[in-house]
Amino acid sequence: MLKHLVALLVVALGSVAPAVSAEPVAKVTVLASGAVLVDGKPTTLPELDERLKALKAANGAVWYHRQNPASEPPPQGTAVVQMIIKHQLPVSMSAKPDFSDYVDRDGVSRPRSR
Repeated sequence: MLKHLVALLVVALGSVAPAVSAEPVAKVTVLASGAVLVDGKPTTLPELDERLKALKAANGAVWYHRQNPASEPPPQGTAVVQMIIKHQLPVSMSAKPDFSDYVDRDGVSRPRSR
């Protein structure tokens, strides 16, 4: 499932950044329950949309993590990915909830250098 999400983002955005160097970075987490967090704090989808719009204007990027990536995403997870695509933001996928890694194009977790 993670490889599928990486492939979807590559098709939509043209790439998935391994260790995005853009500033600022929004760390977005989608929990298995469907709750969405930005930088560890709960948010709503409309609030996230505004945050991503501002992030695009600031040449920022998204670090994305989803709990239980082997299962189907909750609807909120799909909505988050659609928003990232909508705002054409660089995205770095993380398999770890602390964002200490990134997932490469082959779906392999690698340590994040930053």
